[in-house]
Amino acid sequence: MKKAIIYTRTAVPNTASNKKQEQICLRFARDNGFEVVCIYTDNGFSGMNARRSAFRQIMASRTSKDWDIVIIYDCARFFLKTRSFIKYLKILRQAGKDIFPVTGAFGDLPAWLLPYLEL
Repeated sequence: MKKAIIYTRTAVPNTASNKKQEQICLRFARDNGFEVVCIYTDNGFSGMNARRSAFRQIMASRTSKDWDIVIIYDCARFFLKTRSFIKYLKILRQAGKDIFPVTGAFGDLPAWLLPYLEL
């Protein structure tokens, strides 16, 4: 069974929105056979920069054997800037990790960028 972490984020302080994202991601994990080992939340932080506490914890733990994937509600929860999203996705993939967006499966990224997601 693959081990997963969940990451939720809201730009404005909104615990209810983070909880909703968390519930949807937990259901996705359960339905797809992932064991959730940790939930990270950035409440009230913009997705335009990497200066988010939980986001930095995830990136710092990318070499850990404790988890395999990050489950996110959608790509914008991880990073709003497409170029930065791809940058951090590549960093995670180079460490053997992956990201699973529950909604869209990278569908909110422009189609011409999809080949660049492959390593």
